[in-house]
Parts: sequence; C-alpha cells; structure tokens
Amino acid sequence: MVLKAVRAKTEAAWTTTKKILALMSCWGLIFSMVTITKLAVAFEYDDGLVFSTPAYVKAFASVQQPFTPQFWSVVNRSYDIEKPKYLAQALAWTFRLFGFKVAIIADRPSTEGEALRKEWRRLTPKTLFFFAADRGDKKSFFERTNFVLFLGDCDSAIMAARKAGVYAVRVRRSPKSYQKEDYHPGTLGELVIPFSQY
Repeated sequence: MVLKAVRAKTEAAWTTTKKILALMSCWGLIFSMVTITKLAVAFEYDDGLVFSTPAYVKAFASVQQPFTPQFWSVVNRSYDIEKPKYLAQALAWTFRLFGFKVAIIADRPSTEGEALRKEWRRLTPKTLFFFAADRGDKKSFFERTNFVLFLGDCDSAIMAARKAGVYAVRVRRSPKSYQKEDYHPGTLGELVIPFSQY
C-alpha cells in the first residue's frame, strides 16, 4: 500500500518534470531560431504601447505654442504620466521572451527623448527606439531590420509597414485619445486586436 502511494507520487512528479522539460525545450528551440535569424517586431508608441494623451495634455497646458521644441520636450519627459496599454505591452514582452528584437516607433521628434529611451531600455535597445519625426520615412526603418510584424494604430504606419513587406496588425486607440485622424480600424483589411484599447 505504502509502496504504491510512493510509486504514484514519483510517477506524477516525473510526469510533471517531463512536461516542464518538454516546454523548456520547445521554448529553447523557438528562441534560438528567432535569435539566429534576427527576427524583429515593431510597436507604435503613442496609442500603441501606451495611452500618451496625458503627456500631450500636459504639454498643451505648459507651452504657449504647440509642436515647438519646448512642447516636444515636455511630451518626451512626461512618460511617467502616460498609462500603459496592458495587452500591447504583454505582447511586446512575450515576443521579447521568445527572442524577437522589439522596436518602438514614436511619431514625434526626439527633443529631450533620451529619458524616454532609457525608460524602455529593458524592452528595446536604443538603436531600435525610432523617433519618426526626426528620421522621416518609416518604410526605410522597417526595411533596415528583419521585421516580421508591426503592431500600430495609425493608418499611415500600417501602410508603410505593408510597403516594406511587414505584416501589420491594428492596435485600437483609446476612445479618450486626443488623436482622432489617421485612424480607421479594419478598413485596410488588417487584423484588429480586440480589447487592445485598454
């Protein structure tokens, strides 16, 4: 009786151990293949990874003339009041866990943006934090690295990714976002992630 109970516990523990080892082996295989091929994914920052409207509201209130270097300085230094979009950030960290390089594209100038880059250093290296307003064409950025997926909210960014041969997926904007234009989910025939506005 006691021997049977010990045997049953041992077999259960061994079965669990085998399952864990099998999962770790699968993860290791995926991680090594992705790392060797240097695959990358890109996320749009504003209304993609974060709800950045609070930073823009603060900048509009702090500066007399919007969209000046002082305005962008306030926006880029106000990352602490931006709210995370949990589903998008969970996807970004999942891709990172599986060995993908993760890039972040911010549709703004880099005026005093080093603190923002530093805030995201655990997810993406400095070279893959792209301030689109400084460097211009997103298509050339997508072509520069081996991107396989782009998650963003802007129509123009999704079209730029497609032109570069990158599969684009729509992240929904928050209904409270100050940005209202360049946003028509599903009209480009792209996959739209449900509940990604939160």
